[in-house]
Amino acid sequence: MNKKHYHIILLLICINTFNSIAQDNSSHEIGFITGSASFTTDYGERNHFKSNVGGNVGTGFGLIYYLNFTDYRYRWNERSSYFVHHFRLRGELSYMTAKLDHFGEWVQDYRTTPEADKLRAHHGKASIFNVGTQLEFHWVDIVDFGSRRIPDLKWSPYVSAGLFVNFYNPTISSDIGDWKEPGILYPKWDPNIDPAAARDTSGITMSATLGVGTRHKLGEYSDILIESRWQYFFSNYVDGLNSRPDPSNKYNDWLLWVHVGYVYYLN
Repeated sequence: MNKKHYHIILLLICINTFNSIAQDNSSHEIGFITGSASFTTDYGERNHFKSNVGGNVGTGFGLIYYLNFTDYRYRWNERSSYFVHHFRLRGELSYMTAKLDHFGEWVQDYRTTPEADKLRAHHGKASIFNVGTQLEFHWVDIVDFGSRRIPDLKWSPYVSAGLFVNFYNPTISSDIGDWKEPGILYPKWDPNIDPAAARDTSGITMSATLGVGTRHKLGEYSDILIESRWQYFFSNYVDGLNSRPDPSNKYNDWLLWVHVGYVYYLN
C-alpha cells in the first residue's frame, strides 16, 4: 500500500469520525452531591425511630455524571421518541460514613442487666464507596426544561432506580474491652459463640436503589437538585454484624440518603 492510499484511509476515518459526532444527539452534564445518610442496620431496635431514622445518621458526598439521550438545543423539526425526552442516565461515585450505636428499649437507663451494659458499650462505624448508575424518569420533557425555551418551567421532578457496586469497611468497638474477647459483645454477636456473627473485614457487595427528587433551574447552564434515595444492600455485613440464627435478623442493611446537588451542562 503506497502513501496515497494511507492518506485516503486517514481522510475516510476523519470524515467518519466527524460524521459520527455530528449525528450524536446526546448531551452531557457533571455535578456533585452531598447530604445526610440514615443507616438502618443490626445496630438498634426494629421499628424504633431513632434506630432507623434519627440516630445512626452520617454524611455522604459524591461526583455525578449525566448522559441525556437527546440534545438540549431545541430544533422545531426534530423527531424523537418519548424515551429520549423523559429518561436520562446518571453515573455516580460517592462515599458515605456513619457512626453506629444501639437505641431503643433494651438500652434504656433503667435497664441494669449485663446484657444492657454490653449493648450501651457497643459501637460501630460503617464506611462505603459506591460506584454505579441510576436511570431517571422525568415527568417534564428534558428538552423543554434544558433548553430554557419555556421561562415558567422551573421544576423537573423525577423518580429513579439504580444498581451499584459497593466497597464497605466496618469497624467494631466496645467500651468494656476488646470486642473479640469472650463476653464483651451481646451474646448473639459474640464471635466466640458464633464466629460469623461479627467481623470487621472489608468487602464488596452490590445494592439496588429507588429514589425520588426534583431539579430546579439555577442558571442558563446549571440546576440544583434534591433527592431522597433508598439503598438496599445485597449483604448484611455492611455494618459488620450478622447474627444468622437470630429470627429477628430478617433483612440486609439499608440506608436512606437525602442529598442536594449542583449540576452543570457541558453541552
